[in-house]
Amino acid sequence: MGLVSTRGFYKLCLTTLVAVYFLIAVGGIVRATGSGMGCPDWPKCFGNWVPPTSIEQLPPDYKESYSALREKKNVKFAKYLQVIGMTDTANKILNDQSILVEADFNAVKTWIEYLNRLVGVVIGLLGY
Repeated sequence: MGLVSTRGFYKLCLTTLVAVYFLIAVGGIVRATGSGMGCPDWPKCFGNWVPPTSIEQLPPDYKESYSALREKKNVKFAKYLQVIGMTDTANKILNDQSILVEADFNAVKTWIEYLNRLVGVVIGLLGY
């Protein structure tokens, strides 16, 4: 019986290792295509569980609303950085207005990022 459980554990470890490398590759695709902000919110994507496929599915003011949301998150994050002594980094985040500019909607980038999230969740559950 010990041999069966050892083989099962070995298979689980090998499967998890291969899956993690696959996740790294998918993350590389996200990085290479610039799709990291394809979904500006979490855990949903543009407020939906299934991402949009066209700009018509988004509210007309989506850029402004997600930019405002990002600004709130940046302020909160900068406060945490200041607490742990990273004041210079916090000030850079607070003073860099370019990070608040929302990119134009791109359905391909949105779906690349969304699929990356799905792969990450599945692999995360596998490792759990």
